[in-house]
Amino acid sequence: MSESELLPLSELPAVSLAIVMRIEGHPELKKKVLEMGLVPGTPLVVQRKAPLNDPISVAFRGYELSLRIYEAETVMVKKVSCGGCNGECSKCWGCH
Repeated sequence: MSESELLPLSELPAVSLAIVMRIEGHPELKKKVLEMGLVPGTPLVVQRKAPLNDPISVAFRGYELSLRIYEAETVMVKKVSCGGCNGECSKCWGCH
């Protein structure tokens, strides 16, 4: 995977699917984001974004989390496509 495929979580539009690839930034902020469960390899869905994109609501591992823009900027993700299962498959990320 090339670096050009990665973008900050803060740049994804609502109802986007992505996989966390790495966390960047200041060590304290990086630790906080990792402790929230956003670890590399985690699939997520951007549920909604507030006006001015702050906060951003994401769903992963069966729960929803709101992130401030400065937190979402540290999460580098790879955008992925939905398989179009209409919520029928066991791997559905809730994009429907």
